[in-house]
Amino acid sequence: MTTATATETRTRITDAKKAPKDRTMKRVWLLENLVFHARTSTEERAAAERMLDRAIKTAKEAGQVSTADDGAGVWHGYRLPEVWHGARYEEVKHLSVVEIAKRIRADIKLARKVDDKLAAGAAVAIVDGLAPLASMPKGMKVSVRARHGNAIDVRIYNLPEKGWGYVEQEDPYRPNVTRWVPGVELRGIISALEDLHRQYNFDGSDPMVDYFHVNYYGHVEVDYYERP
Repeated sequence: MTTATATETRTRITDAKKAPKDRTMKRVWLLENLVFHARTSTEERAAAERMLDRAIKTAKEAGQVSTADDGAGVWHGYRLPEVWHGARYEEVKHLSVVEIAKRIRADIKLARKVDDKLAAGAAVAIVDGLAPLASMPKGMKVSVRARHGNAIDVRIYNLPEKGWGYVEQEDPYRPNVTRWVPGVELRGIISALEDLHRQYNFDGSDPMVDYFHVNYYGHVEVDYYERP
């Protein structure tokens, strides 16, 4: 029970994609990779948690890691950003991106069928933010793909016609130039999918210093060939 609690409240202090040069911090990095990896077994994660606590203690004694007044981790004088967690992250924190992608597909399918289910008398609860998906044109498709690099991409395609949902507006950065952007209806669909994409994720990144710490990467977009 103690190990599970530690995993839930632990915040990563190294960059998953970049190994520190310092030997002490590299040990912390290797152990954090095990602790935060979705496929690490329960037994191995528990052992890694214990070793990680000892490795962080050693790093603090060596002056590599200090503790801020509020208890947040600071590495080499840099305060790590706060980690934001999606509403449903706890459900999938030990799952792979392939399994999370399956959940997102199921959510989209349910949201699009909500009207039919309600008409049939079924008790269906739908998050308000996903409501635009229920009114999507019947022929439109949404692809959810997990890809190498720990990412989930969501793509909209098969629009009613090429460029459907886009409107032309003036480019604010280039005078006398217009550009095509999603209109109110299409923007609502994209926003609903982006919200769903975030629900299973967490983000403790700081792009200003090229520090990226997320559950998974990826984005939501309309297929390139469908755009105006």
